[in-house]
Amino acid sequence: MAESRSIFQFKQFQLAHGNPGLKISTEACLFGAWIPTGNDQHVLDIGTGCGLLAHMICQKSPALLVDAIEIHPEVAEIAQQNAEQSPFKTQIKVFQGDIKTWSSSHPYDLIVCNPPFFSNHLAASDSSKQTAIHADHLSPDELSQVIQTQLGDSGQFAVIYPPYEMGLFLHSAEKRGLFANQVTDIIPKPGAKVLRQMLLGSRQKMEISVEQIHIRNEQGNYHPDFQELLKPYYLIFP
Repeated sequence: MAESRSIFQFKQFQLAHGNPGLKISTEACLFGAWIPTGNDQHVLDIGTGCGLLAHMICQKSPALLVDAIEIHPEVAEIAQQNAEQSPFKTQIKVFQGDIKTWSSSHPYDLIVCNPPFFSNHLAASDSSKQTAIHADHLSPDELSQVIQTQLGDSGQFAVIYPPYEMGLFLHSAEKRGLFANQVTDIIPKPGAKVLRQMLLGSRQKMEISVEQIHIRNEQGNYHPDFQELLKPYYLIFP
């Protein structure tokens, strides 16, 4: 199964990804670079996949600890192998299991998730890919419930969704006392529609900060704002 598996080389770490599970995407990398972290936080990474978000945030904060949970056994094995070979191996603990039945002895300071979001679509041919991209397993409503249960009183959460699914998530989250504090739209290039929305939220209701970031400029090159965020990670940005 690993024949078509790829290695994504970052400046400080590398990750095996894909087959089983989804490959690392540009917007997922952007999300990982965008998430703000504190140095002494205990973090929950829901649906870690190959461990991308866990590694990106650990690079930012050397004292940060991450519980990375993945439901698909073979994908969790990839995440575990990546963590064992990582410079952040003492910071990341990988768990195979269902977040909806996850039990922790402590609340989390930060919860991050790049969740599945397709609903009512044809099933993916590969079961690991279906779990990763289809919201049948973890709907926006279920994700908001998990965050409400696991988040500390002063904690923050960060999620990424397409705009429609983000609306569903926010509707459910607000009913549970969880509020958006910052929303950043990811736009592929000037004039294009919003591809994803990155949300930072908490239990505190406040005025929402709304921003945009373009992946590429009108000439098709990486936008300076994108380069600035990914510079600590991407080899192509010196």
